Amino acid sequence: MPRTKKSRGSDELVPTEVPQGRVDTDIILSCSESELEAYIKREKNCFFRTNPWNANVERIWLYIKDPIKSITHVAYVGPLKKKGELGPIGQCNKAFNAGSLNKGRSVYRAAYEIRGISRLAESMDYSYLLANGYTRAVGHSNVYTDVDMAKELSGIKAEKIF
Repeated sequence: MPRTKKSRGSDELVPTEVPQGRVDTDIILSCSESELEAYIKREKNCFFRTNPWNANVERIWLYIKDPIKSITHVAYVGPLKKKGELGPIGQCNKAFNAGSLNKGRSVYRAAYEIRGISRLAESMDYSYLLANGYTRAVGHSNVYTDVDMAKELSGIKAEKIF
């Protein structure tokens, strides 16, 4: 997947194009159980990114890493927020607004507020992802969802948490 590029001398954020065979509304995001709990408890109310997602992204399918190795929840997000646009409540929001929230050498420049989270009635585990050729979606920290996978995930009933 091509990386987002920042124009030299500009703070303009340019999202990547969605690769062929992928949907532009759904992302698979890997996270730990503790990160998921922080989102559910609303201690963390945003997904922070060094580079923005496509403007049409509205659903984030949460792949929980070891030991679960399954897609268990879906988060619904609002539009891109830039430095200074977040409210003060939420883990790391103040640091993001000040432009000092970073991941190693990279500064987070994009945020997406979580508007809701639902628990899937049936999780989609790693062996199922592997058997259906969906594993590319969980090999990186976030990837646009395959068309067939997005259809299948959207068909799973989910219980609204908030």
